[in-house]
Amino acid sequence: MRGYPLRVEARRDESPSRWLWLVKWFLLIPHYVVLLVLYLGLVVLTLVAYLAVLFTGRYPPAIAAYNLGVLRWSWRVGYYGYQALGTDRYPPFTMADVPEHPARVSLTEAPHPPRWLPLVAWLFAVPHLLLLGALSGAVTWSGGNGGDRTTTPLSVISAAVIVAGVALLFTGRLPGGLHDLLVGVTRWNLRVVSYLTLLTPRYPPFRLDQGGSEPVDDPVPPAPPEPAAPAAAPVHRGGVVGPVLGLIAGVLLLVPGAGLAIGGGALLALNDARDAAGYVTSPAVSVRTSTAAVTAESITLQAGDVFTRGFADIGGFRVTATGPAGDELFVGIASSSDVDAWLRGTAHDELIGMSSGDARYDRAPGARRAAPSPAAQSFWLASGTGTGDATLTWEATSGTYAVVVANADGSTGVTADVRAATQVPGLAGPGTGLLITGILLDVLAILLIVLGAMGLGRRHSGTLPPPAAPSGPPVTGPPPLVTTTR
Repeated sequence: MRGYPLRVEARRDESPSRWLWLVKWFLLIPHYVVLLVLYLGLVVLTLVAYLAVLFTGRYPPAIAAYNLGVLRWSWRVGYYGYQALGTDRYPPFTMADVPEHPARVSLTEAPHPPRWLPLVAWLFAVPHLLLLGALSGAVTWSGGNGGDRTTTPLSVISAAVIVAGVALLFTGRLPGGLHDLLVGVTRWNLRVVSYLTLLTPRYPPFRLDQGGSEPVDDPVPPAPPEPAAPAAAPVHRGGVVGPVLGLIAGVLLLVPGAGLAIGGGALLALNDARDAAGYVTSPAVSVRTSTAAVTAESITLQAGDVFTRGFADIGGFRVTATGPAGDELFVGIASSSDVDAWLRGTAHDELIGMSSGDARYDRAPGARRAAPSPAAQSFWLASGTGTGDATLTWEATSGTYAVVVANADGSTGVTADVRAATQVPGLAGPGTGLLITGILLDVLAILLIVLGAMGLGRRHSGTLPPPAAPSGPPVTGPPPLVTTTR
């Protein structure tokens, strides 16, 4: 009888500490940092393995050893920590198998996936990911009333860990059933990860194999005696400093490289959004009020600030208000103090936010009456009046301003779609430079990650098992649906 090629085993402590689980999160911080780096390397190397299998039919042993080592490390940390609380033995900082450690991960056969599997493994894994997501995903618990309502995510697995921790605290023992359940969930999870990383082409079973020992299945006839296996290849003992430094440097370069590439792409997209005059226009915001005006107040530009100074250097600012056919609208910008004096005692709506193109307001107190004719006021820095469309264009300067949309005669009841536009310089050069720099940094980062991670993997590639002898077609995809008829 043979079980799943990835073996996940656990041996819980007989006398665990009552309180240690309360501080394990702190003790594991170094491991969490290391695993973040290792898992980034796993993602990159898995993509390389996909390409290698697709084009050469071979899974590089160094990548297999690295990915298996990351799963080992992860399971030891999880078993000590909050995946199972199964042991108080601190996990070692190594990717190698540690036979005496209570949490172990091993492969019974070396990876030999078919060439086509990288194209569909992710798709075949979707049902498992949905089920595991349901087990470890969050159920939201709500409490409080109105605006004070709070939500707390609590997954099934988190609840089981909390119950296990409380049991440890008050009884000094970990309930066996809970331990077996938590190990079973992690075993299922690691099987799916091993399938996605092509460590095994065998499709994971849809079951929760609980307990610390691996079950066996798929009975097969007794095999004839096999000749003695050749001696295992020696483990590569190259230096570890170089690969570790390469992996860390690659991870550190990957994030800023991606940031630069994304920033460059955003600048190019912004450049493409410019019109012939260099303006970038926002989506329309619908404003509607039964009062005399809608205002956007406290717009502050300060030339002494590097960011707003750059905005002022850009120059043009344009606002266009489009009203119902036949309505004459007014749009203007002025000092906030002048607008406040003009509308003093007159009710108006101040724009405080937008949601899905709709405006939110704060009603200023005052009589609901017509305002003095806005076009007749002399304090406007820029303004526009028109039937259907009213547009203002203004060169930005320092100060605190307010934008006003009103009927041209100051009457109550204003309805308009408002678009704002800012004039920006050509961004094709900076955007292209950032994009190319980001891509080059990411290429260098990926190269360093691959070299570093494969260097670590080579140190353990000699411990991989030999490929399994063929015994019928491998089960690489979901099992077929079985139907019965009467």
